[in-house]
Amino acid sequence: MEIHLESQEQEMKYQSQIWNQICGTVDTSVLRCAIQLGIFDAIHNSGKPMITLTELSSIVSSPSSSSIEPCNLYRLVRYLSQMDLISIGECLNEATVSLTGTSKLLLRNQEKSLIDWVLAIYCEMMVVVWHELSSSVSTPADEPPIFQKVHGKNALELAGEFPEWNDLINNAMTSDTSVTKPALIQGCGKILNGVTSLIDVGGGHGATMAYIVEAFPHIKGAVIDLPHVVEAAPERPGVEFISGDIFKSISNADAVLLKYVLHNWEDTECVNLLKRCKEAVPADKGKVIIMDLVIDDDDNSILTQAKLSLDLTVMNHGGGRERTKEDWRNLIEMSGFSRHEIIPISAMPSIIVAYP
Repeated sequence: MEIHLESQEQEMKYQSQIWNQICGTVDTSVLRCAIQLGIFDAIHNSGKPMITLTELSSIVSSPSSSSIEPCNLYRLVRYLSQMDLISIGECLNEATVSLTGTSKLLLRNQEKSLIDWVLAIYCEMMVVVWHELSSSVSTPADEPPIFQKVHGKNALELAGEFPEWNDLINNAMTSDTSVTKPALIQGCGKILNGVTSLIDVGGGHGATMAYIVEAFPHIKGAVIDLPHVVEAAPERPGVEFISGDIFKSISNADAVLLKYVLHNWEDTECVNLLKRCKEAVPADKGKVIIMDLVIDDDDNSILTQAKLSLDLTVMNHGGGRERTKEDWRNLIEMSGFSRHEIIPISAMPSIIVAYP
C-alpha cells in the first residue's frame, strides 16, 4: 500500500517523540555533567559575555582527569545548546559559548540558583529509586515508599545518619527558596499583616524564614525541625531554631508556615499535622500558611510538566503526593479549619492560607 507523504511526516513526528523519550535520561546526565565540570561558572567567571571553546576547555576540569578533550567538550556543549542552556556562536572562525537566561539559574554563589536542587535530584541515591517506579505504581498508600524498600530507611531517617545526605536535602530546599523568594515575599504581604510571630514547621536550614524576617522585620521568626537538621543549620539573624518533632509539638505563634512539607505525606499524617498547627495559632486571628504545589487536570501553565514530575518524585521517593485544589479543600476541611484561600504566585508553589 502506498504511503502518502503526509502520513510519512506524521510517522516521523511520532518516531521523534519516542526517540526523544528514549534518550530523555541524556538530558539529566548532560545537565549534571555540565555542573560537575563547572561549565556555566567558567563562562560566568570569565567576566566576558562569551568565551571561545578553546578558552572553556582550558578552564573546566573533569573529576576523573586533569585535561579536557576539546572535541568531546564541543559535542557536550552542542547538546547543551539544544537544551537552551548554552548559546553557540562564532568569532574569528572559532566557536564561542555564552550563557542563556536559563543557565544563569545554574551558577554557584548567586542570589538565585537551582544548582543544589539539580545535584540532589540527580544524586545516585535518588536516581537508583527511579528504576523501581513500576513497583511504586502497585504499592498501597499505607505501605512504605519504594525509596525505603531500596535503601532500608526513609529519606529523613537516612538524613539523620549521613550528614552529606542531610546537607544535600537542605541545600536543595535553600536553593528552591532562592528562586521563589521574590514571589513569596510579594504573595505574603497582605497575609502577614498583623502577624508578629511566625514559626516555620519543618523549615530546614531557615532560608525561607530568613527572607521573611528580612522583608518583614516586625515579625519574630522561628524554625522547628529535627535535631540533626537544626544542628547543621547556619546562624541567621532574627531566626530562632527549635529542635523537635513537628508531629508531637509545635510552639505557639500568630501564624504557622508549612513549605514543601505536606506533599511528603499522605492525608492521614497531613491531617494530624494540620491539627497540631491549628492548635498552635490563635483561634480568632491565627493563620496556617502552606506553600505547596497545586495541580489540576486542566492546568496548561508552563509549569505543569514540572509539577507532575514532582508528583511522581514524591510518590516514588517519599510516599506523598502533590494535590489538586479539590484535594486541598478536602484536606483542610478534614483538619477542622473554617475556610481557606489559594493564592497563585509567580513560582512553582502556590500559597494556601487556612483559617481556624
